[in-house]
Amino acid sequence: MSLKDLDLKPQYDSMADDVYGGFFNPVFKHSRECVRVGGRFTSRNLAACAEGMQEFIQSDGTMRLVLLPEFTEEDIDAINRGVNRPSDVLSDRWIRDLSEVKDKFVEDHAKALAWMLANGSLEIRIVVPVGSGGSVVSYVELIESQVFRNKTGVFWDENNDAVSFSGSIEFDDRMMGEYHQFRVYRGWDPSERKYVEHDLDAFNRYWDGREIDAGIALKTLPLPDAVRDSLLKMAPASKSEIRLQSVPRLRPYQKEAVRMWGGNGGRGVLEMATGTGKTFAAIGCIEEARRREGRLLVVVACPFDNLEGQWRQELKRWGIKSAVTSGRRDWPLALKDAIASLEVSEGGGMAVVITTYKTFSSDKFVRAVARCSVPAMLVADEAHNAGSHAHSEGLVGAYGYRLGLSATMERYFDPDGTARVRRFFGDTVYSLGLAEAIRCGFLVGYRYHPILTDLNDDEYEQYKRFTRIIAMLWDSKGRDDRELLERTILKRSRIVRDAASKLDRLREWVRRNGDGARYTLAYCSEKQMPEAKRILSGAGIVNREITANNPPDKRRRAEILRDFGAGRYGVIVANRVLDEGADVPAARSCIMMASTGNPKQFIQRRGRVLRRFSGTYGDGSRKEHADIYDMLVIPVPSADYTAAELRVERQIADSQIRRLEEMAEASMNREECAALVEDLRARLSRRDDARGAPQKRV
Repeated sequence: MSLKDLDLKPQYDSMADDVYGGFFNPVFKHSRECVRVGGRFTSRNLAACAEGMQEFIQSDGTMRLVLLPEFTEEDIDAINRGVNRPSDVLSDRWIRDLSEVKDKFVEDHAKALAWMLANGSLEIRIVVPVGSGGSVVSYVELIESQVFRNKTGVFWDENNDAVSFSGSIEFDDRMMGEYHQFRVYRGWDPSERKYVEHDLDAFNRYWDGREIDAGIALKTLPLPDAVRDSLLKMAPASKSEIRLQSVPRLRPYQKEAVRMWGGNGGRGVLEMATGTGKTFAAIGCIEEARRREGRLLVVVACPFDNLEGQWRQELKRWGIKSAVTSGRRDWPLALKDAIASLEVSEGGGMAVVITTYKTFSSDKFVRAVARCSVPAMLVADEAHNAGSHAHSEGLVGAYGYRLGLSATMERYFDPDGTARVRRFFGDTVYSLGLAEAIRCGFLVGYRYHPILTDLNDDEYEQYKRFTRIIAMLWDSKGRDDRELLERTILKRSRIVRDAASKLDRLREWVRRNGDGARYTLAYCSEKQMPEAKRILSGAGIVNREITANNPPDKRRRAEILRDFGAGRYGVIVANRVLDEGADVPAARSCIMMASTGNPKQFIQRRGRVLRRFSGTYGDGSRKEHADIYDMLVIPVPSADYTAAELRVERQIADSQIRRLEEMAEASMNREECAALVEDLRARLSRRDDARGAPQKRV
């Protein structure tokens, strides 16, 4: 296999892509030579340049590497006054930096490069930029001058075919930590060959010490002897000893989340917007609990079985084995065996079981965990699900470590359920909201398009009947009444969710958007789905359906999502199965027909379409922002409502308007949305002032 055989993307972004699994690892594997501008001269940056090089080293690959020093103002002053030589400053800084390394990743990868250096497979040069007056230019000044804008690399395979990359590669961004965003070019493609040649010339300018800008020249230094000697001391005797097993690394904000959780006694909630890496932060918390205890049972509870597979894959990336319960009739025995093996283990160990809320709260599961004699940890994904009466049976005291994950912990019209979750998991110890996530670049910006619609007469009569029951039960504290209240709220929400007028609005939306409807998620109820699909198909829009039971083979569901990302389908018509945890980054718009008014559901669906997508669409465009179309039903109360019934309706209307306000605040078209909110508030105010008069519904 050669570089030509790799399925390389034109651009990679570490916010949306696995840049090592998708680019560096396979490219290094099939390369025999590499040149690279590796950024700042630190042990961390040097080691990071070796990531993915295990097979490259085993195949006797060769590398030339350029690094730039990060001199302080004091260093530069001493060098310019002749007090110190650049090589002396570099040596002192490097030896001090390396002595402070506690990271096994850095140690292992520095040893690998040391072996290459000792065996003539690696050359390193340090490039010192010098201004027109002969004074050393600082790294910060160099970046600010935009001379040193991109990190660059070129790879060649045994057929001399080349691949290059050029872009931003940072290893210590304040929020991101390690952050990569770069473009990729293939030398065998005539349209891309000139860019490969450009990237190679950029490297050679540094390596050869040419002038790179009017007024800035490059002084090329060999690796200082003291630095070389310190590296050679680290070199293993044989390359067979090189083991570059790297795992994903937490970004600084995720490390802060882990720190806050650990500092709260290993309990608490992480409320983080979809797409900001709650799962990685949770794995960091798992590792922290394992470090403290040595032996640990971990239970990960998910709302849907499709999320079990996603969790298993993410844990695998960290080298953590896990077992899932879905599809296994023998899961009680498997859980019992996992616990037993932990209990008899003399050393450390960890067993991770991934399950659904339905299984986790069952009597068999609860009893097995309660009998466990080793410390146990519960990770509740989309933790608000644990607040229902049935699921809360799984919230038992056997879990000493407790971690709740959610974009929002509030349960819709269920303050008691919300309180149950809060009491068990504790306070929110770290939060990262939508607006900040967009500002930091974790999510794309969006335009919000509310679409107001109404209930027909039959729907409205049913809606009124349920409203009266809700009003009667609203203040009751009895468990039976609260359960009846939950069921009645659900029944009434389905009337709003399935409003017939929403299909008319969908027809209008399709007519307005035409081919622009591509790469869209359409959230429908199963009742709406057949007609919604007919509307889309009638307009020539190829669509596919994803529900809890369709397609029955979960692997086919993953294929549909991949084909959607490749542009083979214009619209995915889905129900709530895509609400929580599913990754559909190629989606650039969504239309929410089946919204129940539940803010939690809305936040989750919004998050699906705001994920970053680094690919290019079929028409050559890129995902710069998302569009969210939201069908809203805000029924005007009947003139004969009682005060209690009116109070219920006012709370519902206010919650819908608060949702509009929240969406408007973080949207790109906030002023337009704010005008709509103002109009709705005025309309509701006029309704309250004229309660005795017949009302026309919105």
